Amino acid sequence: MLTIEVKRHAQGEHYFQPWIEDYEDGSGCLFHFHYDDISDEGVPAFAELFTQQACRWHPRPAGAALGPRIPITMERRAVMDGEILVAVDDHPEYIAYTVHEDLISERGARYITQNQSERSPWWARSSASYSIKRPA
Repeated sequence: MLTIEVKRHAQGEHYFQPWIEDYEDGSGCLFHFHYDDISDEGVPAFAELFTQQACRWHPRPAGAALGPRIPITMERRAVMDGEILVAVDDHPEYIAYTVHEDLISERGARYITQNQSERSPWWARSSASYSIKRPA
């Protein structure tokens, strides 16, 4: 089973763009965010979101042709339906996130989706739509 973690680095660190660190043993990855780019509430929400995605994504076999680079977007909204924090439309051709704006900065959303898009040719995906709700 894959382990997907999200880390919000300490306040006061020099700014860095969000990036993804793969675990050497292939068991998952760690998404690194600058303190200013993700909220405390965003850390567990995105960890759950990225874990759900990892269950639907599979690395392409060694020697297999790479897939296309897919567009990944993240729309930030001030108001979401009910208790939903994140809604995802995940397709082999694109991924569209709709997220509560308090979870992630516009800059953080732009950089992390760019990073994911750059990595997309190495992954095969199955379609899904799902959401992450605010904890009770």
